[in-house]
Amino acid sequence: MKERKIDILLHPVRLRIIQKFLGGDERTAKELAKLLPEIAQATLYRQLDTLVKANILIITDEKPIRGTIEKVYCLNPLEASITAKDVNTVSKEEHIQYFMLFTTHLLAQFESYLEKEEVNLERDGVAYRQTAFYFTDDEFHDFVHEIVKVFQHASTNQPAPDRKKRFISTIIIPEAD
Repeated sequence: MKERKIDILLHPVRLRIIQKFLGGDERTAKELAKLLPEIAQATLYRQLDTLVKANILIITDEKPIRGTIEKVYCLNPLEASITAKDVNTVSKEEHIQYFMLFTTHLLAQFESYLEKEEVNLERDGVAYRQTAFYFTDDEFHDFVHEIVKVFQHASTNQPAPDRKKRFISTIIIPEAD
């Protein structure tokens, strides 16, 4: 049976690999192995293969190195997102599992940030908060559309010496009636 895209994307190891490509980064397996030393090399290559076969990662270059071919990978943003169709195939229990994986991943990122030698939340723009808004369905649709436009515009920024990669995660949950 073919694995669902949502299962491919939200697999714990593959999710960590995908994250190393956010922001348009291109990487080789060797570079990924240095960034993710806790992932066994065989596992890393197996998961890269899965991501390439699912068209979530694409090979942008192949370089001959000492009798072998080193592949350069990048994220395929069109395939690396979960659609409404994907979400509608998921059970309540799976949603809870995926949400727990997502929040656990956020917690691990935050912990990694806090382990830096010098932590300055204000300078680094670190924030976490929850705010409630009241929207009609149309107002909410317009609000989300504006957020998407802002994210799309920001995603065109290329890496530069004066730019720091920042992760922005959104969670939208309506109040239970």
